[in-house]
Amino acid sequence: MTPPTTDGPPAPTTSREEAWVAHAALVDAATADDDDRPYHRPIESIERGAALDDEDVALLRDALVDYLGNAPVRDRAPGRALLRRTDDAADARSRRA
Repeated sequence: MTPPTTDGPPAPTTSREEAWVAHAALVDAATADDDDRPYHRPIESIERGAALDDEDVALLRDALVDYLGNAPVRDRAPGRALLRRTDDAADARSRRA
């Protein structure tokens, strides 16, 4: 699957491995937070393969930063690729604002 060519939010993942890492990172972040409600929407979007809005991309980015520090080796490469795309999406958002 190729990334979208629009300036809209990116598809959350481009592979099954990235979807797994995104899901694991968001679940870890939700578990660590007193209020896990903000994480429900991006988790559900990833499970459906739907695009994330800007707020959900920011949540995913923060979750990935925390998760990748202690991630299993198998999750690191797809997690870094996904983190780069979330950074790019955040940069594009700041240019639009």
